[in-house]
Amino acid sequence: MGKNDQEYWTQRYKDGDTGWDVGEATGPLIAYFEQVTQKNLKILIPGAGNAYEAEYLHSKGFKNVHILDISEIPLSNFKKRNPSFPEQHIHQQDFFKHKGTYDLIIEQTFFCSFEPDPMTRVKYATKMASLLVPKGKLVAVLFENTATQDSELRPYGASETEYRKYLSPHFEILTLEPSYNSIPSRQGSELFGIFQKKIKPKTQPNNPLHGITLKTIVTELVAHYGWEALGEQVRINSFVVNPSINSSLKFLRKTDWARKEVEQLYVRTFKM
Repeated sequence: MGKNDQEYWTQRYKDGDTGWDVGEATGPLIAYFEQVTQKNLKILIPGAGNAYEAEYLHSKGFKNVHILDISEIPLSNFKKRNPSFPEQHIHQQDFFKHKGTYDLIIEQTFFCSFEPDPMTRVKYATKMASLLVPKGKLVAVLFENTATQDSELRPYGASETEYRKYLSPHFEILTLEPSYNSIPSRQGSELFGIFQKKIKPKTQPNNPLHGITLKTIVTELVAHYGWEALGEQVRINSFVVNPSINSSLKFLRKTDWARKEVEQLYVRTFKM
């Protein structure tokens, strides 16, 4: 996300082109909130929009709820409706630049707001996991294969298989099933999921990369830096000329010095 995304979503709000906004917290998430008894949990709602879920939680006594959106318009609307909500818990920011640690992240079709390219979706999953404490939870309402998939307008859907593919490297999938209590217009087109952050396996002494495959290393570095910046960090043709995951892996598996540089960059980047 960046300036273009900020302009894009701000224009959608200005045009009133907000079909995803149902004007209230949705049934699947309310049903989940009613089961949460720890009101001191630190909670993040990224891509919050008008943040009806945060409004609901705030009204129920949850005091450590944070909302984040790249556009100022919905956050301004939220402030007007909820003057007692802590100002320091409202973040107008690019999700990928946000820093913090949370017990729980609430996702209301935020995944679907991004362009549906694989690298962005890998980056999304990696970032979500990085913001959660060990065993923290991502609770999500997700569009499933919506008709807007081939449209120029977001949101974009995905299949249950795709959600599992992108999220399972970082999360235990506790629940992922059709949402039974969606609003009528969305019945049959939403999934409800509960994902728990995995605890990384214990590393071998002096080997922080134990248990992490080379494919995972390259994929997450590409998601973090992009090919161009990665090629500046590690000067190999596989990252610069017609780059792809497969061609890079082929080269790295037979070129020891390059693999070591990539592994060292991964350790520095993710502070392992």
